[in-house]
Amino acid sequence: MGIDEFTQNFLKDLQIVKPKKSKLIDSNQIDSMDFPERIQTLIRLASAYDPNNAIHGANRHKYQLNPPATLADVRAFEREFHITIPEIFVRFLTEVGNGGAGVDYGIYSLEKIRKENAHLKYPHEKNIFDYDNIKEKWVELAQELYYCADDNEEEIDRIYGDMYGGLLVIGTNGCTYDHVLICEGKHTGMMGMIDWNSEVNSVPWFYGMDFETWICNHFKKIILGEVNKHSANFWTVKP
Repeated sequence: MGIDEFTQNFLKDLQIVKPKKSKLIDSNQIDSMDFPERIQTLIRLASAYDPNNAIHGANRHKYQLNPPATLADVRAFEREFHITIPEIFVRFLTEVGNGGAGVDYGIYSLEKIRKENAHLKYPHEKNIFDYDNIKEKWVELAQELYYCADDNEEEIDRIYGDMYGGLLVIGTNGCTYDHVLICEGKHTGMMGMIDWNSEVNSVPWFYGMDFETWICNHFKKIILGEVNKHSANFWTVKP
């Protein structure tokens, strides 16, 4: 993909020099944009820096966005799952794109989100990120699952609910690792990562940032040349 005139001018205005890491982004100029314009601009700039889609997962989404979903589609999904999607992610789906470019292999479409979350429980009294000691609670649940009889479907269902309830899978890092948007509890709107192996050492990761910061940081780091190509980017969104 070539760099269009708009992007060339934008790069020039921001004094971005590939691949140096100083004075690459005028954060104030980027951050002053409304979210839809900001993320679309960051995606465009990241694409210009990675024309061969070499960043982990980019060969899947190719820095492209699907046409936006309708608000009616989102509300229908919420009614179906008895869940309230954080407003910033609603804006992404309806004003930016119904899935496409994003962290790692990208953001799922509403249809893909429906499929990936069909087995999860909503609403749920408390999600795993609500506990002060996530690791301790996770180990407790993983051990319960390990020793639970295979034919005790009700108990397995309860344990899985305690492990993954209130979390919305919106993308993947690959293999058994998925990105989740927390939709219930004290961290509603924040991002985490889960490992479907559900083992004692598969403790979920809490990013400590909301969806907007999480996805914008990813593309900023690509533009800054701070993302390691060809490898899984567990830490690309960290500030």
